[in-house]
Amino acid sequence: MSSDEFASALKRFVQKPAADSAFAMISSCRDFIHRQAMRWREPSLSLGGKMREIMSEMLLILLEDFEPGKVSHPNSVFSYLQNKIMRLTRPYRKRSIVLVEDCDLLDSGRCNFTASRQQFAEEIFVTLRCYLLGHADPAVTQLEFLFVHIYPEVRWISRLLAQKNGNDENTQVEADKKRHQTFNRNLRAAFERMQSGELKELVNWSSGERSHLAWRIINIAPAEIDETLESERQILAEWRENIDRRQPQSLHNLELADKVLNNMKNRRRDLKKCFIAGEEAAPYGDEPDILLQLIGKPESIDNVADETASDWNDPVSVAADQATEKLFEQVASEVSCWFATLSMNKNSAEINAKTGYNQNNIYSQRQ
Repeated sequence: MSSDEFASALKRFVQKPAADSAFAMISSCRDFIHRQAMRWREPSLSLGGKMREIMSEMLLILLEDFEPGKVSHPNSVFSYLQNKIMRLTRPYRKRSIVLVEDCDLLDSGRCNFTASRQQFAEEIFVTLRCYLLGHADPAVTQLEFLFVHIYPEVRWISRLLAQKNGNDENTQVEADKKRHQTFNRNLRAAFERMQSGELKELVNWSSGERSHLAWRIINIAPAEIDETLESERQILAEWRENIDRRQPQSLHNLELADKVLNNMKNRRRDLKKCFIAGEEAAPYGDEPDILLQLIGKPESIDNVADETASDWNDPVSVAADQATEKLFEQVASEVSCWFATLSMNKNSAEINAKTGYNQNNIYSQRQ
């Protein structure tokens, strides 16, 4: 893959997402896709199935996270794609994703996305982002931002915040438990007002579809922040991917998180306040944690960083034979046709609103 070929294909795709531009986009990443598929240690998936999931994920990411005029240097876009795809192809799962107990554990099925399911996923994303960034209480916003984007455990976050602010740890933990439960209850109420579907429908989605939705919620896309904070965004992503919760954490990372959070909020000054005055919180744990149902939770609460990145940064290529090249072409064609059907059935306004909560009227329609 040449950088010029990728840059040209990327420009064409973001300007007009369609079957031909999707195929060109996939083909420009042929070596990367083939290498990641060959290294994906998932015996239940064929090589073609692995390619299909990687291609589908790449196209969904580009459709949702980038738009014409807001695409940074092609190298940074490829780096963003690479990081997300390498998470998909890692051999060990760090999270149980999106109601995973109700389905098989095989991370596949992204090509099951229909226009209606993609619209519903978009509304879930929009609702959560709007509710979090538009929340009236900065203490709640800070807590939930760290819960969603760094590590989904209230007690762990509270200990860090208590250490940073010089507060009593037990007092911080108890206060944050109540904040988190009230946030979940009111978020559930916001989800109940969605127009595209109901959360219970997610149990009928494939694990691949739900995994894509979860990681879209967890990740902060480059278009969601100012370009000047791209390095901070990457540091937070690295922190999330490599946390060992048993070890002391750098409090500087909390400062970076606040910086990114405030920037995301400032970019969306037109967000309507969606905070709902909650009733007195019930004892913690009496209700299901809706955020954990959406984004999943680490399978090991003792150590998140239980694998190294060396295997996935290895530049050694894996040679593709003639049969593999033919398989690649076949799968790429199938995925491109699926994507064309998906994009054609989307409303043009939705296609332009690839960062979700840039849809300014989503809450005004519900008032």
